[in-house]
Amino acid sequence: MTKESSEILLTLDKGLQVIKYLSMINRPISVGELSKEVDINKSTMFRILKTLQRRGFVFQQENGDYGLRVEEFYLIVDRFDQNEALQRALRPELEQLSKKCAETVTLSALVEENVECIDKIDSQQSVHVTQIVGRYSPLHAAASGKAVLAFLPQPKVEKIISKGNLKRFTEATTVSKEKLLEDLQEIKARGFAVSHGELDIGVSAVAAPIFAKSGSVVGSVSILGFSQKFTEETIDHLSEILLETAGNMSALLNY
Repeated sequence: MTKESSEILLTLDKGLQVIKYLSMINRPISVGELSKEVDINKSTMFRILKTLQRRGFVFQQENGDYGLRVEEFYLIVDRFDQNEALQRALRPELEQLSKKCAETVTLSALVEENVECIDKIDSQQSVHVTQIVGRYSPLHAAASGKAVLAFLPQPKVEKIISKGNLKRFTEATTVSKEKLLEDLQEIKARGFAVSHGELDIGVSAVAAPIFAKSGSVVGSVSILGFSQKFTEETIDHLSEILLETAGNMSALLNY
């Protein structure tokens, strides 16, 4: 480990000490008092607090005291709790889908402007496509993301795809705003998305959106496999099973 990386880790450690102490006392405190309590010199403490403030983890009162913005941590916890609750509620349906299609199946949740794989069941075939739980995928590439993007409110869709950051992952990735909007209209019309090698070369997928009781899209369920196996006939068959599963999953959500 280099000297520079050691210093970065040391600063991170001090920042975590500050967060921990502020959570323990649960009240605003001056830079000088905080510096004494956690044994960090005042200039370093000031830099740490300013960094945490810029990232939204602490606030500063008019008198200069600093306190912890607990709502920021609630947002983080709530997101993980919601994904965990989603996984628990929908796991039985994912297991049924796995048995019906004999391919790898995944459950993804909408997280800001990405989808996160929060659960998966690998195919029992000796050679199969897999996915990593915790992996984030962009909304514009691959079926799991586009199945969600197509059903977001139009202003949000425009905001996401107008940023000029439609990154190309493979030759099959759609990076044209006009083409992507056409694809999304088609997905909305038929109720599911299809992708062939858009994110990972040689991997195809069929995905359908999952909706909360409120009607807002919260994620997607997907079937993954090798592209050579995903013929039009196979996709027609898999999409029927998938749409039934997605409907059942949506019916299970009570928020």
